[in-house]
Amino acid sequence: MKPGYAAEVDGDRPRYFPDETDVPAALPFTPGFGSTPPCLVGRDELIREVCALLAGDPAGEGGANVLLAPRGMGKTVLLNEIEDAARSERGWLVLAVSGTDGDPIAETHKAVVRAQDTLAQAHGEPDGRQVSAMSVGAGGLSAGASFTGYPDLRRTGYGDDLRRDLGELAGAAARIGVRVLLTMDEMHAIPLAKARRLGSYVQHIAKRERQALVFLGAALPYVTETLLADRKSTFLQRLAMHKVDPLSEPETRRGLREPIQLHGGLIGQDALDAAISAVAGHPYMLQLVGDRMWRAAGGPGRPITVEHARKAVAVAGESLEDHLFAPTWRGLSDTDKRFLAAMAALAESDESPRVAAVCEKAAIGEASASAYRRRLLLSGMVGPGGRGRLRLAHPAIGPWVRRSVAAGSLHVPQPPQPGA
Repeated sequence: MKPGYAAEVDGDRPRYFPDETDVPAALPFTPGFGSTPPCLVGRDELIREVCALLAGDPAGEGGANVLLAPRGMGKTVLLNEIEDAARSERGWLVLAVSGTDGDPIAETHKAVVRAQDTLAQAHGEPDGRQVSAMSVGAGGLSAGASFTGYPDLRRTGYGDDLRRDLGELAGAAARIGVRVLLTMDEMHAIPLAKARRLGSYVQHIAKRERQALVFLGAALPYVTETLLADRKSTFLQRLAMHKVDPLSEPETRRGLREPIQLHGGLIGQDALDAAISAVAGHPYMLQLVGDRMWRAAGGPGRPITVEHARKAVAVAGESLEDHLFAPTWRGLSDTDKRFLAAMAALAESDESPRVAAVCEKAAIGEASASAYRRRLLLSGMVGPGGRGRLRLAHPAIGPWVRRSVAAGSLHVPQPPQPGA
């Protein structure tokens, strides 16, 4: 019986929940998607760069930005970190929206209404537009305002008056010397028409009305081929793009070792080296491997051994396959799948195969090679491997594809027949 559990409750019924008096020990790693780790490494420079742009002229080139990275590279964590910095360091009002939450126009409008309600809280239900009182605290805008002549949006619906209401909120923020930061996570999931509309609103408010509104999105890299390639939206075309790169070896080492030490743990050099090799610069994998090692060793004061590291890598690898590789594979076109499967097969003997060799094995004409190469690069499954070559973006991708194809759990579409 585990400590903190009772053998029986109400007769013979077993008890499953731990005692309420048990306080879970703090963990050094956070393997969930979008969870900010206790030790965020390798991102300070990028965060400062984006914050400096957001702090510049809202109507300038740095007033609208987007973070680009494959799944698991920490886009949402970076977005959250910048949101927190905007609130705590500048007192900005942050409107955080996700492209997967529904209609992005309506969800943004709901965020605006919630912000207006927060500002008006000290004065009762908002019934007007004239700002009467606001203040800035360490956590951002914290007092109230009243807005005369303002309709109750909860009765009339969301979206129709977003440009007006977002502009008024930005104007109210400007009058007390702060800004509104609108963030959009999972931006790649927004329908093009909605992205155009939202972009036109932000651009009009920031550039035409010159209000204190700035924007930061986060998206998968293929958005450069979809939303950001739209010729009808100058806002989307002019977003400042920031690529989120893999962690370096020293950054990975620090990201594993420091949380373990800060939480009273120990890790040997051989175990640390094994973990670093498996992580391969991938932030999500770092959190997975670190968490599994910590749990396998038993927590504070227990040394993490090479055996713990190896077991952790195996378990973490399964999670990486299920939550990152498989969803990305499902999103590929039939030809992209053939290209990736051919590359995985060749990578068993050559970690950076020639693009021409991949095309030959996948039965893809070399004239189309550049298009498929670019799409696979945008998917985050492959990376550049030198002149005319590619490499798989993570060392676990090749074995996973080969094993899954052999087992029949991944289907590689056959090339179309001539004349079909």
